[in-house]
Amino acid sequence: MRPLSFIQVCVAGLVELLPLTFPRASPAGSEILRGPIDVEARRALIGRALPSPPPPHFGAPVRDLLGVSYYVDEAHAQADPALKAQNERDLAPVRRFVTEVVGLSNGWLASKPAQPAYAAQAVEGLAAWASAGALLGRANKQGEFEREWTLAALALAYLEVRDAGGLPREQRATVESWLAAIAEAIRPSYGRPNLASNNNNHVCWAGLAVAAAGVAAARRDLFDWGLARGRIGLRQVRADGLLPLELARGKLALHYHVFALAPLLMLAEVAEANGIHLYGEDDRALPRLTNRVIEGLRDPDPFAAAAGAAQQIQLPPRGTDLAWAEITFARFHDRRLASWLAAARPLRDERLGGDLTAAFGEPRLR
Repeated sequence: MRPLSFIQVCVAGLVELLPLTFPRASPAGSEILRGPIDVEARRALIGRALPSPPPPHFGAPVRDLLGVSYYVDEAHAQADPALKAQNERDLAPVRRFVTEVVGLSNGWLASKPAQPAYAAQAVEGLAAWASAGALLGRANKQGEFEREWTLAALALAYLEVRDAGGLPREQRATVESWLAAIAEAIRPSYGRPNLASNNNNHVCWAGLAVAAAGVAAARRDLFDWGLARGRIGLRQVRADGLLPLELARGKLALHYHVFALAPLLMLAEVAEANGIHLYGEDDRALPRLTNRVIEGLRDPDPFAAAAGAAQQIQLPPRGTDLAWAEITFARFHDRRLASWLAAARPLRDERLGGDLTAAFGEPRLR
């Protein structure tokens, strides 16, 4: 072998120093970000014959998100029924749109043989709202929270259909840019100092929403920002598995532990799909939180003692109070969940992408 020339040695040294100033270019294809669900594998496992989707009803795009705050006590545990009903009415068009899009994406996942019309209609609806700049107008405090939940739902729904064949490239580009723009609109709220939402369940939802949008739009910066927010949530988990800021919710402490856990579990699945093991971070904070929630749903008295109030939650858990458990059971097969799941399936949570039984559930327990 010929010895290296002086110039070659210098160039080699500079190459080694490059990471100190400029990031090394990644190999082609290495930065592809993946969604949490292998659609083809799930279809092969749980797919069934479905009719063609009916004509969708997406409604007029909603630009401004002006919700109504409805908790009226210091602990944010007592809701005013009239204010809560007003919030539901004001945000009903957004919720209907989410339900329509998520239902179509779930239809694409579950249809066997695959029916491309489900994916095409979902992307068509997303592109229509994207072209109108929906969800990017004014937002008050409640509206900002609604934007996080809505983005989580829509980004996860889009990830289910993104790789369907025959989707117009222009529509996909429009949708992906829009999801990234919504994610960008969410981020500034988490730069404000001394807000409880920077560390409580809201940071968990913001993390999931922005990370999922980052995957959808192939934006590593958004993906990383979302993971960083999720890690803030994980750092709140005490050694006993409790979240202090959610304990402060009094009679809703267990409910809000569930509400913080759900996005963290889906975020962990997004991370796993991209080679990052959130489940093991912070001394296994996420499994500790999960275990504490499961035990609380089996016996809420320790939560009542820790929060200083009897807990207000439906038992045995149903609906969105249990949908997250499909994720946990699929990964860890925790037998404490089996009877609840079998009794309550199919389980949905639109904010987590809709039908979690279809996405994660085992057919023998359906």
